[in-house]
Amino acid sequence: MVRVQAEAVVAAASQPILMQVAQEASMKDMATRFQAMSDRLLSDPDIRRSAEEMQQRLMSDPETRQLLEELMRRLGAPPEEGSEGTLER
Repeated sequence: MVRVQAEAVVAAASQPILMQVAQEASMKDMATRFQAMSDRLLSDPDIRRSAEEMQQRLMSDPETRQLLEELMRRLGAPPEEGSEGTLER
């Protein structure tokens, strides 16, 4: 009886860890897929030029730039020094 209870406790305790591992694996997969999609899109000169123009327009607005910089800080990205609002590749 004690063994069955111990196994139930261990199984219940391991569930959150398994969920966390599954979520992390899913996020890594999603990031990899997003990066591959981004690479394919930016390899097209017209799409790349359009993305750069859109980024320049967005970054020319001081409020938008401030919001994006704050978002990047919260995500842990280092601040871009001397950024001219261009996409790097």
